[in-house]
Amino acid sequence: MEWYQKQFRRNLIDMHIEDWDDIFLSQFDSDNYVEMLKLGHIGAPMLYFQSHVGLCYWPTQSGKMHEAFQRQPDMMKQVERKCHEAGLNVVAYYSLIYNNWAYDTHPGWRMLDGNGKGLRSSGYRYGLCCPNNETYRAFVDTQIQEFCAYFNFEGIFLDMTYWPMVCYCDACKARWATEMGGKIPTELDWRDPAWLDFVKKRSEWIGEFARWSTGLIQKYKPGCTLEHQYSTIMDCWRMGVTENISAASDYAGGDLYGGIAEQSFACKLYYGVTQNQPFEYMTSRCYPGLAEHTTTKSLDLLRLSVMMTYLHHGACLLIDAIDPSGTLDRRVYERIGEVFRETEAYEKWLSWGKQAFDVSLYFDLNGKYNAKQNPAAIGSGVEDARYVPMLHAQLGAARSLWTHHIPYTVINNWKPERMREGKAVALCDVPGVSEQQQDDILAFVRDGGSLYMSGATAPKILKEIFNLEYDGYTRETQTYISPTEAGESLMGMEYTKEYPLVLFETQAKVKGSPKGEVLGTATLPYTVPATSEGGDCIEPFFAKWELSEEEMNDPALVRFASIHSNPPGKYTAEPALIRAEYGKGKAVWCAAPIEKMEREQHSNIFAHIMAELCGNKFVFSAKVPECVECVLFDAPEHNAKLMGVINLQESFHALPVYDLDVRVTTGIKPSSAYLLPDEKPLEFDYADGVTTVHFDKMELYAMYVLEL
Repeated sequence: MEWYQKQFRRNLIDMHIEDWDDIFLSQFDSDNYVEMLKLGHIGAPMLYFQSHVGLCYWPTQSGKMHEAFQRQPDMMKQVERKCHEAGLNVVAYYSLIYNNWAYDTHPGWRMLDGNGKGLRSSGYRYGLCCPNNETYRAFVDTQIQEFCAYFNFEGIFLDMTYWPMVCYCDACKARWATEMGGKIPTELDWRDPAWLDFVKKRSEWIGEFARWSTGLIQKYKPGCTLEHQYSTIMDCWRMGVTENISAASDYAGGDLYGGIAEQSFACKLYYGVTQNQPFEYMTSRCYPGLAEHTTTKSLDLLRLSVMMTYLHHGACLLIDAIDPSGTLDRRVYERIGEVFRETEAYEKWLSWGKQAFDVSLYFDLNGKYNAKQNPAAIGSGVEDARYVPMLHAQLGAARSLWTHHIPYTVINNWKPERMREGKAVALCDVPGVSEQQQDDILAFVRDGGSLYMSGATAPKILKEIFNLEYDGYTRETQTYISPTEAGESLMGMEYTKEYPLVLFETQAKVKGSPKGEVLGTATLPYTVPATSEGGDCIEPFFAKWELSEEEMNDPALVRFASIHSNPPGKYTAEPALIRAEYGKGKAVWCAAPIEKMEREQHSNIFAHIMAELCGNKFVFSAKVPECVECVLFDAPEHNAKLMGVINLQESFHALPVYDLDVRVTTGIKPSSAYLLPDEKPLEFDYADGVTTVHFDKMELYAMYVLEL
């Protein structure tokens, strides 16, 4: 068994420290460092061998050692040795691409924008080196060879393996010319094949760089496990990150700071994309993130974050940052230790089974872009727009599913076969779905699965199942869906034709004679609302909209019906919500992602759709407050099911929840039920294939086993 399969309590102490002041790292003490790790009850510390600053913590010949460490060259070696003496597994940290020393010392290695400038010339703190530059690669090769010979370690984390900017250095231009011919594209346009080729090629390049650097570790430190930074799995196209990073890693993971709802989604995403379990979820002990160096999360927030990861069978890494002087705050490690000592008791069960679910959210790793984005030159700021409509729609869908206690997970296009483990798949505003992926989804539905899709997603599926073709988008950026008579059972509790469901974005228009039942039709406001830079509608009360002279002469743009809003006024017969059968399965298409809206009504309607697509039969259900999420693992190898229940109140001190009923479909009556970690027997009721466990009160989380 590999070390990472046994060590779930991990830590990283950031050491991105300059050396222009003698005080920096002057008080670093290896004994105190290891004492804090022990106090924090950490099993696998990640140790800095170098940082974004580029200064090394070993006596390097190829780079520059930090001034404080030059006075005591073996300080980090002492930490590594003392960690091993304490029985801890050591993970090395090395920063790729982000390297200020290399950037400053070797200008020819720099990533450059379209004007030939590196980012530090505009005051940016980070110096970026291009992975396509062969001399930079030779430097990385030498550095890795040096520290692999100097240190002993069980694993390594190679940080920042992505494109932080669109690079137009000579190395990138030359590689494009060799592999593709001609000049490298300089205009973002999602309808231009040349631009799409460029996006694909950047992804291939960073994937090749990841595999290359992985190969160096395998060469110089055989048997060492490797993880590349993968927080960018949820970031936009600019990073070039798809499954390429997971394919070059033993397990997937990365540092994210978006809160507990995002963490719930990310854990499911990592669980489905990692090559080996457990995945690793990293987050800061600082609140709300690393920028607030002296504010530590409350005990409940730390417990919530660790147990959210554990309930998904992941390993938790908590990030601290060293003080510039080299000291650490003992109180931080006392708090981390309190949490890790509590949660360690659950680790025995974190290798049991596989996640059970009914709905899979389809996260296309190549679909992290805004297809509605207007063409613009790189350098105009268009590449800095990191808004990913698919991600926001899926986060909204996830919120609706867990608040309605519908079992779900997140799958991806790299491992699409996982959709067949559930009943329904949801394509939430996913652009650019490949033809092969569309064929796979059609086969899933034909064989009896169910499908929901929203927006201008999967044109082949739209044609095959619904007999429709996409025909652009509405001009209006605030739109509505009015229920038809057939859709009243779905929407009638919330909306009527005259008072339709609102959406603050365009709707996909279609042409053709729809096959199936039209449940809703497009309704538009009287005039065209003002639009934000991202393409969404903005509130008219706050709108600042600069119009050209031509636009000022367009009444649809300058007139309004109601000064503070854009009420419905144009009722059309255009289909906006359709349900159809296909083969043995069924499908629903919506012209815009209703699941993205953070509104009770939209959430209820989306959950109703997904429940209907699942036949209202689930691997579990629950009568619990909407702030509670349930996560089920099916463990046939232990003749058991493992249920996790967690209170997602993201407050400094969570309030307990009361009167919880959690129902798991077991098929047979369990032989026993017990609460973890003490294996205390639990009372349960069994009827009609469903086992119900009741909790009078739950503070923050509970985990229990049903033995079959």
